[in-house]
Amino acid sequence: MMKSWLGVIGVTMLTLSVGCARETPLSPSEVNDAVSGTQGSELTTTSPAVVTLLPDLTVDPPQVTVREGYKVMVVNKSGRYAVIRSANCSEFNMMNLPSGRFLNSSVFRPAGKTCDYYAWDVNWSQKIFVGQVAVQ
Repeated sequence: MMKSWLGVIGVTMLTLSVGCARETPLSPSEVNDAVSGTQGSELTTTSPAVVTLLPDLTVDPPQVTVREGYKVMVVNKSGRYAVIRSANCSEFNMMNLPSGRFLNSSVFRPAGKTCDYYAWDVNWSQKIFVGQVAVQ
């Protein structure tokens, strides 16, 4: 008697599961497209934008765009210690970066803002490593 009830319950659950499904399951690439809003040929990445500090005291690229909730990775290839600062965004707090190392900024929020960043040269006479981050 118990086995027959378990069988009835199993068949009922299967019928409800199949009958209540509205759409067919998505493939992993379709899920990525739905989440990112892209079509299959576009590359979606969750890695941070990368800015490189160069020996000529500039950055490459000087302007990057990130989506809200993402970070910027700063790589120091300048040959000198750099302290990255921003007067209008807190995402660059604590960016003390020895040569040959990298750090990630904090998460950028809200969308629509532009963050200017820079470092001071050794005698505080001029800004070096000047760049911008636009947040979408």
